[in-house]
Amino acid sequence: MIQKIFGKWHVAELSLYLIGLALIVIMSVCFGASWMSAITGIFGLTCVIFAAKGKIIGILFTWVMIVFYSVLSYKNKYYGEVFINVFLMFPMTVISLVTWIKNLGKDHVVKVNSIKRSEIVIVFAVAAVAFVAFYFILKALGTSQLIFSTISIVTSVLATYFQSRRSKYGFLAFLVNDAILCVLWLFATLEDVKNIAMLTAVALYVISDIYGFISWGILQKRQQKERSASSLE
Repeated sequence: MIQKIFGKWHVAELSLYLIGLALIVIMSVCFGASWMSAITGIFGLTCVIFAAKGKIIGILFTWVMIVFYSVLSYKNKYYGEVFINVFLMFPMTVISLVTWIKNLGKDHVVKVNSIKRSEIVIVFAVAAVAFVAFYFILKALGTSQLIFSTISIVTSVLATYFQSRRSKYGFLAFLVNDAILCVLWLFATLEDVKNIAMLTAVALYVISDIYGFISWGILQKRQQKERSASSLE
């Protein structure tokens, strides 16, 4: 049962996870980061790693991360991040959970989906319109780092959408989003060095996103071969 929930661990992902945890803890202790910042970073890294493995438990860790990250973002006046996580990411991760449960393989790993180019074009067109709308909403709220916050919202929505569609492109969208978060938390760290734990965490998310994209690409090819083999039997 435990293996079904957490899956097998390869040396690369285990090393990435343990080194990431160690870096977050070390930075938190050395620079006196708040416990909330450290916990947020740890749960964030955990959910990304398990998502890369195609495991549903990653979504459950995401919910915990959303709570802590929203509080942390609010304290730094990143209202866009609060809006993303509470009103967009949480509901969309619920949808992801449902679709993942309905599309699990025998190894309890989600079945990677192939989406059409036409769908991608439509999604990006909607995202462009959403960017304009969110820009003025966040401007009215007095959001810090307005442009970066707006881009963060749009890329988060794209990433969560692709995740709900079980597409590896979700990791590319998360990659862009986490790169933006690196900029946001760099500014926050320049104002208060205690935020360096969160900056370290989002930098690790970028590396994990790259790993997730590669991992899902491998999963997709393996699952396609398995389906081809079963159809011949």
